[in-house]
Amino acid sequence: MDLLNFMYSHTLSSTTSASVLNVLMAADKFDVVSCISYCTRMLGLRPMTCESALLYLDFPSSILKSDAIQALIETAKLFLASHYRDITK
Repeated sequence: MDLLNFMYSHTLSSTTSASVLNVLMAADKFDVVSCISYCTRMLGLRPMTCESALLYLDFPSSILKSDAIQALIETAKLFLASHYRDITK
């Protein structure tokens, strides 16, 4: 329903990262590029955590091909690399 609402109003009522991820997956399935970009921007504005970074890196291969998602993937990689830089701690 959130995807349909986005297609008509260009806004999402979903506020949690998990619900935005679900909308992103549905948008990818139905190839709604504007929604993919919007969800990616929303997720990029949220604070990055280890859990969210791992979720972003675990996207299906079909969504990883999207140019809109590449900035989010790179941010997740950099976050994890800086977070686990010194593994001797």
